[in-house]
Amino acid sequence: MTLKFIDLYNKAASQEWSMYDNDAEKTEEFEKSLVVDLNKAVTEILYSQEFPFRERTHIVLTIPNINSYEIPAGLISKTSAGTFGVKINSKNLKYISDSSSLDDKKGVPEYFYLKGNKIHFYPVPDEKFIVTIDYLTLSIGEDKNGNEIFSLTSDDDTISVPAYLEEIFSNAVISRTMLNSIASESDENYSAYKKQSEIAYRMLVKYSNGIEKDKSIKM
Repeated sequence: MTLKFIDLYNKAASQEWSMYDNDAEKTEEFEKSLVVDLNKAVTEILYSQEFPFRERTHIVLTIPNINSYEIPAGLISKTSAGTFGVKINSKNLKYISDSSSLDDKKGVPEYFYLKGNKIHFYPVPDEKFIVTIDYLTLSIGEDKNGNEIFSLTSDDDTISVPAYLEEIFSNAVISRTMLNSIASESDENYSAYKKQSEIAYRMLVKYSNGIEKDKSIKM
């Protein structure tokens, strides 16, 4: 996961269509309009489907008599069998949709429910437990301190994709940026950019999902 925003920016700026300098060395040299276009392309691609490299595991260490904890920034995973990726000692906790009638009970959590931006466990933990939460992240990368980010702004921001997908992902983002930057479909370059964007996206889907996934999904 070493795809730096500054490298993506300069690569985009070096395209034939670009009006920007492609030798930026720091954030202050970035053109705001290109930053906006790149962020739009990145989010369009990353949020288009459940790429495996967006999967994360969040760990919660419970505190006795405390049943609410921060949830990760994303969607809790759910299997085809209907079980959620919330576990204690590899045992899945069951989801409660209506917690209004729960009584005051303590012990080993067997259930969970969501309220606001918190996850609650039931029964209320009576000791320390390790809870793992599998989820699909909404973040698009990390800043220089390793914090999750949801937009790219600084030269040292990185995008969370595996190293072997960096080039494919870059091509998909840049071609999508090129396509979005054209105001009219009647532009003589539009059809060529559209074809490049579609091919790059299909390649990203194919090589990120592997042979067991459906590759027919189009953006």
